[in-house]
Amino acid sequence: MKAIFVLAALVAVATASFIPAPVPTRGLKDDLQDFVNLLPVDKLTDLVVRYFTTDKEFQEAFAYLQGEEFAAVWDQFFALKEVKDVLNYLEGAGLEVYELLNQVADFLGVSHVKPTRGVKSLKAGGLSAFVDEALALLPLKELKALYEEKLKTSPEFKAFFDKLFSADFQKLVDFYQNSKEAQAMVQKLREHGVDVDKFFELVAGFFGWGF
Repeated sequence: MKAIFVLAALVAVATASFIPAPVPTRGLKDDLQDFVNLLPVDKLTDLVVRYFTTDKEFQEAFAYLQGEEFAAVWDQFFALKEVKDVLNYLEGAGLEVYELLNQVADFLGVSHVKPTRGVKSLKAGGLSAFVDEALALLPLKELKALYEEKLKTSPEFKAFFDKLFSADFQKLVDFYQNSKEAQAMVQKLREHGVDVDKFFELVAGFFGWGF
């Protein structure tokens, strides 16, 4: 039962406490806090606890995240220079992103990410159904409208997304294609009914990356 409460706490931390307390001058962390404020934290936390306690497929998927195969993917992904650059950018903007990631790392039993210097009834069940329900809780129209507003009104927010848009997508493609652990993880997600290919297409389309 301890794992349930820790998992619920991580959801709350990731959504509500990811951004440090506001400071008098606005910055990127304040822009991202505006997005966090739109999220139904209590409902998302309840959803995670419900699936974790009642859904066998979700429990199996979670157990995979605590295994050696996922630990290897975690290490390889966060060793990528492009990923480190984004994390360092966020940390430099005042977001305690390494602290949050390492809370997740401690819970999953994987390596810390070190900074570089410089009840509603369940649907079909399983990880796919959990993702569908979680997405259904998100105020997507409001998030999209806020995103477009921030691009126009916040130089710090626009600079952050310019950083993401300029990332070398080919390095991520190479990692995805050449890591046997990453390929195994993707296959596990497919077995759980998650449309991984559609997810990658959405991300690539959003950032203007080509395959």
